Amino acid sequence: MPDIRRVLVIGGGVGGLTAAAFFARRGVETVLIERRPAFDIPGIGLGQPANALRIYDKLGVLDEILATGFSYDRMFILDAQRRLIVDHKFLMGDERVPPFCALSRLELHEILLGAAQRAGADIRLGVTADAFHDDGDRVDVAFSNGMRDAFDLVAGFDGIRSTTRLHLVGTAFAPRYSGYGAWRVQAARPDEVRRMEFMQGVGCKTGAMPLSNNVMYLFHIRPEAPDANFDGQDRASLFRERLKQFGGFVADIAASLNSESDIVYSPIEPMLLPWPWFRGRVAIGGDAAHVVAPHLTQGAAMAAEDAYVLVRETLGGEGPIEDRLMRYSRLRYPRCAFVYSFSGQWLHDEQSVRTPHDMEAARGELMQNGSARIGASDRVLDERV
Repeated sequence: MPDIRRVLVIGGGVGGLTAAAFFARRGVETVLIERRPAFDIPGIGLGQPANALRIYDKLGVLDEILATGFSYDRMFILDAQRRLIVDHKFLMGDERVPPFCALSRLELHEILLGAAQRAGADIRLGVTADAFHDDGDRVDVAFSNGMRDAFDLVAGFDGIRSTTRLHLVGTAFAPRYSGYGAWRVQAARPDEVRRMEFMQGVGCKTGAMPLSNNVMYLFHIRPEAPDANFDGQDRASLFRERLKQFGGFVADIAASLNSESDIVYSPIEPMLLPWPWFRGRVAIGGDAAHVVAPHLTQGAAMAAEDAYVLVRETLGGEGPIEDRLMRYSRLRYPRCAFVYSFSGQWLHDEQSVRTPHDMEAARGELMQNGSARIGASDRVLDERV
C-alpha cells in the first residue's frame, strides 16, 4: 500500500528479523533497532517445525537452514530410564520441508540477519525506542540515542519485556511465572539421539534435541521458586542434582557438567495478550504478544508467522491501516491461542506426575492417547497461514 513506505521494526530476534526482511523485500524502507550492542544472541537451540520452515522458504533461506541444522521426523516419549512409552511420527511437512529442523539459536539469527541485510534493511544496534507519538498518519519515535524519526508503521517484536506492549496496554498484561523453570545445556550428540526426546520423570521432565551431526541440547523442566536466581551459584552441581533420576546419556552428560559448562536457566512465564495487537499505527508480534511453554517448540515459529502475516496484511490488504492491522490480529490470535493452550496443558499434565503411582498412570494414558493427541496438534499447525 502506498501509505506504508517507511517502517520501524523493534527487536532483532526471530520475529523482528523476519519482519524486517519481508518488509524490505517488498520495497519498503525498513529500519530495525536492537537494544543489544551486538548480535551475540543468548540461548541454546531452537527446533523449527514445518510451519516455520515454510516462512523461511518464502525468505529464500530454507536451504541454508536445512544445511546448517539437523532434520528429524519423529519424537519419543520415554521414562527416566529411557524406556519407550510413545513413538510419534510427525504429521507435518511435505516434499519440500521436513517436519522439523533444529539448529542453534545463534545460527538461526545469523541466517535471518543475512536475509534482512541482503533485502536492504537498515540494522541499528544498541538503540531502543523510548517514546511514541502517533498522529494518525505517522508515528514519531524518540530513540535512546537522542534521535527522533517518523514512520508509517511501527512493528514491535521486542520480546517478553516489550516496551512496545507497554505503549499499547500499559502494565495490564504481562508475563506471569508459571511455577516452573527450564534448564538447558549443549552437549555432544550421542549417535542414538536422532529425534526429539521427552523423558518423563517423577516431579520433572528432561528432554533432548539434536542440533547438528555433532551437537544436541539437553533441557530439563521442573518446579522452581518464583524468585529463583542461580547467577553466581554453582549451576553445574545444581543441574546435576536435578538430573539424578535420569539414566542413559542424560546421566553421562550430568556427570560431565563443570564450572565451564554453559548452562542456561530461565523461568517459564506464559502470556497471551488479548487482541487486537495494535493501537493506531503501532503493532506487536512474537513474544511481545504471546509467550508459550516450550513443549510444541512453536515459540519462534509463531513469531515468524506473525511477521509474515503482518507484512502480508499491511502491504497487500485493502482498507485503512486500522482495518489491515485488525485483520492481522484476528488471523493470528486463534492460532497463537491454540499453541498457548495446548503447550500450557502439556506442561501442567507432565508436572503433575509427582509419585511413582502417578508415573504409572501417566505411562498408561500416554501409551493410549499420546501420539493421537500430538497428531491432532500437528494437523492444526501444518495448515498454511
